[in-house]
Amino acid sequence: MGKNIRLIKSKVDVSAIREEVNRWEEDWGVQKTYENTDQLHDLPVSVLQLVIGVVEKEGDHPSNSEMSMRTPLYDKYVATKAWLQENAPFHDRVAFLKIPVGGDVGLHIDEGTYYLSRDRYHLSIQGKYIYKVGEQEVIIEPGTWFWFNNKIPHGTKNIGDEPRITMVFDVPYSKD
Repeated sequence: MGKNIRLIKSKVDVSAIREEVNRWEEDWGVQKTYENTDQLHDLPVSVLQLVIGVVEKEGDHPSNSEMSMRTPLYDKYVATKAWLQENAPFHDRVAFLKIPVGGDVGLHIDEGTYYLSRDRYHLSIQGKYIYKVGEQEVIIEPGTWFWFNNKIPHGTKNIGDEPRITMVFDVPYSKD
């Protein structure tokens, strides 16, 4: 894939995870009910958060906090939890992001001290999308697990015929 987008594995069987995230439609957006958390309100996507950033006091921003907590939904998503424990046992924040057909998330950088010590990964669950990081652009199919440099401009566009769902998760930074 390249310098700013690295393939970890393709053709991952995500069928059990896909079934979970499509089974409970009411879980999308539930993070809006949590206090002192990273609520991702300003994204043009639907969000389902399993591990969420938290702050000590009102006015602090989760992107500058090292604290996270599992939401009440974490244990409900059994297949997702099992996949994470097997493939990314030291994961930190975890969310599913859903973009409607034709939708996009414009170029942006994940800013804040939290991201300085974390690598960011995607596991594509449903749909086909273009992912752009810096000057690199790739087409992502369901079952693709990849790392990307979220510290430079990146964005996505759903080019499939169904909502694009990806699991975004962070792992403490490694120089390996």
